Amino acid sequence: MPVRKPYKESCKFLQGQKLLEADALPELPERAPRYNDEHLGVSFFRTVLAGARLENLTLPRSFFGRSQIREVSFRGTDLMESTLCWNEFVDVDFGEADLSRADLRASIFQRVNFRAAVLRGADLRRGTFRGCTFADADVTAAKLTRSVLWFFRL
Repeated sequence: MPVRKPYKESCKFLQGQKLLEADALPELPERAPRYNDEHLGVSFFRTVLAGARLENLTLPRSFFGRSQIREVSFRGTDLMESTLCWNEFVDVDFGEADLSRADLRASIFQRVNFRAAVLRGADLRRGTFRGCTFADADVTAAKLTRSVLWFFRL
């Protein structure tokens, strides 16, 4: 497993990249975020996140909603129990990332690398996958729509 920056350091890194407001560090939520929560922790909503290297960070229980994420690398990043619903992911690298129990429902994934990613218990239902790589990914107990089961050769 990669060596990751701790949560507070990861948030400061995002602030340095102008991806989080500089006034205060977001609290780490106690559970996976929901769209109607008052405090979401690290969140990206109705935005475009492009051309960023967000590698080896610790960002569990983050919220990504109705956004376009393009040419971003989350390689080795901890995104456990994050909510990543209703997004468009294009040319994104989740290689060796931890997406355990993450909610990725109803998102579009184009040319996304999940090589050696941990997707244990992740919810991938209603997702669209085009040109994605799942080699050596751990999809134990992942929730999948029947129409994409062939893709994973389960």
